[in-house]
Amino acid sequence: MSDLSKNPLLQYMARLAPSSQQTMRYILQDAADRLGFVDCNIVDVPWHRLEPGHVIALVAALRTDGYAPNSSSLYVNAIRGVMNEAWRQGLIEHEQLLRIREVKPDSGSRLPPGRNLRRSLIRELMDVCAADPRPQGVRDAAIIALLYGTGMRKSESVDIDLDQVDFEARSLQVLGKGNRQLIKYAPPWAFEKLQAWLDLRRQELPAGAEDDAFLFNRIRRGSHITRARITKHAIYYIARQRGAQVGVKIMPHDFRRAFITRVIEEHDLSIAQKLAHHANIQTTAIYDRRDDNERRRAVDRFDY
Repeated sequence: MSDLSKNPLLQYMARLAPSSQQTMRYILQDAADRLGFVDCNIVDVPWHRLEPGHVIALVAALRTDGYAPNSSSLYVNAIRGVMNEAWRQGLIEHEQLLRIREVKPDSGSRLPPGRNLRRSLIRELMDVCAADPRPQGVRDAAIIALLYGTGMRKSESVDIDLDQVDFEARSLQVLGKGNRQLIKYAPPWAFEKLQAWLDLRRQELPAGAEDDAFLFNRIRRGSHITRARITKHAIYYIARQRGAQVGVKIMPHDFRRAFITRVIEEHDLSIAQKLAHHANIQTTAIYDRRDDNERRRAVDRFDY
């Protein structure tokens, strides 16, 4: 059964942003495997036949395997989303939907992932990029500058097209979570790094060739700038590689955390919420790493 109009899973997936579909597909496939549908494509799983006991058993299995409460919530919410679509299609009664909704994921919390990148570390990253004589050095500096200077997600950075950049207003139009068009602003130094990259890229173009429509290119070994758009995996690799050069493990999302923390430090939580484009200010508060900075400074003052 693959008809979009008759399949609750396909209906649920169609409602998600492209950046979320891959994650939820993985989660639902793992959930299906744990529920006994190991050799079954998730599209063909009879999700509408699930009972609360199945979801309770799934939550218990995730707990046994050491999954964090947030991960448990993702699994439960994914199943709820599919069951909501099953109810809309008349495949289940409203009472069954309510009973499924009553199943709660694991409670509790874990320390937030990632790190808050200190400002001196950003300068170190810019230095190692500047010391790289290859085109990768100029490109990576521009990517890091935009991730840290705007707080955008890695998925947003790879999808930017050249015509979505306004150098005069120092703004970039991105497609964010929930299929929302957003405007991100960057500081002057970040646009200087971006301009340096675009100038270099254009110098490498064959005579008479038009510039690429997108912002960041893949670069092959041998420093060959391809005519292909960079991928999210490449952004992950750049963050890890440049971080290793300064002795720190860095994930792409750490730049967003550092951006939000700095805005909160220098302005307030509400401004940070607007710049991060969070619908809920509580989400912004999760990114706030000021406590880490303050606690570290307090301990640093101790002497003997």
